[in-house]
Amino acid sequence: RARELVSYIVAIYFALTFACFLTYRLLGMSLFDAVVHAMTTLSTGGYSTHDASFGYFRNPALEWAAVVFMMAGGIPFVAYIRAVKGQWRASARDVQVRAFLAFLVVVSLMVALWLVGLGRESFGPALRKAAFHVVSIVTTTGYATEDYSLWHSFAVGTFFALTFIGGCTGSTAGGIKIYRHQILWLTVKSYARRLARPHRMELVKYGGRIVDREVEASVLAFLAVYVGGFSVAAVLLTMLGLDLVTALSAAATALANVGPGLGEIVGPAGNFHDLPDLAKWILSGTMLLGRLELFTLLVLLDPSFWRN
Repeated sequence: RARELVSYIVAIYFALTFACFLTYRLLGMSLFDAVVHAMTTLSTGGYSTHDASFGYFRNPALEWAAVVFMMAGGIPFVAYIRAVKGQWRASARDVQVRAFLAFLVVVSLMVALWLVGLGRESFGPALRKAAFHVVSIVTTTGYATEDYSLWHSFAVGTFFALTFIGGCTGSTAGGIKIYRHQILWLTVKSYARRLARPHRMELVKYGGRIVDREVEASVLAFLAVYVGGFSVAAVLLTMLGLDLVTALSAAATALANVGPGLGEIVGPAGNFHDLPDLAKWILSGTMLLGRLELFTLLVLLDPSFWRN
């Protein structure tokens, strides 16, 4: 079964990457750019061959194509395997996927309406720019077409919050993941109901299945360590003289493996080149901690692990 699972994942991953490459090539990218950007889109890595990132191409069709394939990278591969095996309804009913897609649509519309309200864009271009950057940040891809930190305070606050979302569990995306947010919400709701009615038997259900208390505890422990890691990294960066916006956004984007932060230094129009060397070491460790999903690295740092 493990071998079959790996075979499916590899085949689907390469198929999606090739489809992305072909789409980019047909929409005007050079051969080299299409290959590189296809690989960094499906992997939600986000590296570009140009300093202006995806904004270099200035092609609305390419931006919409990137939105589709970034979302594809943020969807769990188990859903693709079910679809390949003909279980389309099971994939469509996946509560994590549905929540992920619904969240992207709602937030993209909110940001688009904000841009329209500012008088910066008509609805069509505003929706394209909003969807591109919202999907890019949530899926931890990190592409950018322009400096969204110039879209005033609401957009800045929104994109900072989106840094903590992440894609689906079982996808190529990093971050906290939609699944953990859902379990957290269900756990908090269940706990609030038990407070109101202490003698009531309250079961947490996710996707029609009862969630074990150990799962709830693991999610809460993960989020506690995540917040702690983010706080420690941000404080260490401020000790090196970085301003609060740069320190907070750099710590958040490193831990979530997103890429761009906020502000003039590490924002979408900047890079991490001007940061002190020690800050780069701190952020390197933070990125490793986030990519290994915290506990893997913490277990390796536990002395009792090596004594057993």
